[in-house]
Order: sequence, then C-alpha cells, then structure tokens
Amino acid sequence: MNSRVFRFFVLMVFCVILVSGAAAKSGFFIGIHGGWSMQKPSLGEVKFDSDSSFLYGARIGVKFMMFAIEANYFQAAHNLVAKELLAFDWDGVEVDYNYLGINARVYIPLILVHPYFTVGYGSYSAKLKDIDKGTNRGINLGLGVEVQLGDKFSLMVEGKYHNVKVDIDESEMQLKNYTLSGGFNIYF
Repeated sequence: MNSRVFRFFVLMVFCVILVSGAAAKSGFFIGIHGGWSMQKPSLGEVKFDSDSSFLYGARIGVKFMMFAIEANYFQAAHNLVAKELLAFDWDGVEVDYNYLGINARVYIPLILVHPYFTVGYGSYSAKLKDIDKGTNRGINLGLGVEVQLGDKFSLMVEGKYHNVKVDIDESEMQLKNYTLSGGFNIYF
C-alpha cells in the first residue's frame, strides 16, 4: 500500500511540474456523493470488529481559484459486532452515523484534473438503535480529485479520515472512521 501512495505522490508532482499555472473552475456548486464508510468503534472496554457500510450525502459550496469551502452532510448505518462474548449482546446493534459540517479545500489546479487536500470541522452523531444517541464536534482530513467535464459539471473522488468521540450509555464511544466516496458537482 505504501508503494502505491508513493507512486501516486510522484505522479502528482510530475503533473504539477508539467501543467502548473492552469486555472481551476470557480463558482457556486451543489453535489451529491456516495461510497463506503469503514468504521472501527470502541465503547470503553468493549471492542468491536471493523464494519463497512454504504454512505450517501450532499454538499453545497463555493470555489474560487485554488480554494473551496463547502457545507457537507453524509449518513451511514453500521452494525456492531463485538470481538468477545459480553453480558449485554451488542451484536447486530445498528449505529446511525451522521456528519454535518464545513470543509475547506486547497486545490492543485491542473488543466482538467484538480487534486486537493481537505480539512473539515462539524458535528458527528451516533445513534445506537434502542440504546442511546451521542453528538460531538470533530475534525476530518482527506485527499481528493475533481475532474472538470465542461463548464457546469465535475466528477469527484475523495477519501477522508474521521476521528470523534461521543457519549453513549454514559460511556465514551470512539468512532474511528474512513470514508471513500465519489460523486458529482454542478456549477452555477
């Protein structure tokens, strides 16, 4: 995996050197995205296996030159699977996981392909069905690429890391989460 990341980095540097100075698309945009959410939760001493789930969401924002700021929402539903037998049966308990926040992006503007770095801050909530709900603020970090297809339309792929703690059933639930999503934006 590290060699793939290194090759991707070398390719990105090569593209920047060859096509530096190209302008990125600017304007207001709305978009939708879907993908995978991979979560590794823990609740106090209780450890759970990783769980993957489909995520979906929407975004609205503004992009100017190399920068963008957006409001972003996504939702994913995970199932808890305890690593060991416990007094309370956690297996199969559904966790509704939501994010609503603001993300900032810094683009590397190339001709059609716009790689970017993103950082976000917002409200994360986790609701364990029939047990409890917790909400807390947190940050996320990620990388992405936007491919401009004409003046009004672009495709995106984005990977992010989210790490947040919420209070569930009087215990601190740690939600380490990776998301990989793809979608599109429409510019106005």
